[in-house]
Amino acid sequence: MRRIRFAVALLSTLLLTSTLAFANSWQTGKLMDTEKQEVPTGSTTTYNSDGQAKNNGKYSQNTTAHTTDNTDTYQVFTIQTPAKTYVVREKLNFPWSKPANISLGEEVKFTVQGNKMTILDDDQKQHKTSIVKASVTQPH
Repeated sequence: MRRIRFAVALLSTLLLTSTLAFANSWQTGKLMDTEKQEVPTGSTTTYNSDGQAKNNGKYSQNTTAHTTDNTDTYQVFTIQTPAKTYVVREKLNFPWSKPANISLGEEVKFTVQGNKMTILDDDQKQHKTSIVKASVTQPH
């Protein structure tokens, strides 16, 4: 029982610490470019067979194949900070999914953890993205 209380207290402290660290790590950049991409991921072939028995005891079969191309949809954002420029993409999992609501040319808040970026959009919703490219921002 004592171990369980200690584990719960330790877990609570770790969660609070990580939440506070995450909340303080927001950076600001400017949205420079955005585009929607359809990336082919292969195809699916379905077969439909139609069979019919004839009066003379013979059997006839007709098979048709229908191939559908599969794609993943991404919204790609280019975010520029004074030090770095990031190209990130957000996967839109469903046809009705909406990308981050960010105004082009305006500031955007984000955090970076490894090769992942979380964007805080204009509606204060967090959107998880993958960093596709990061480069040093060239001075003007």
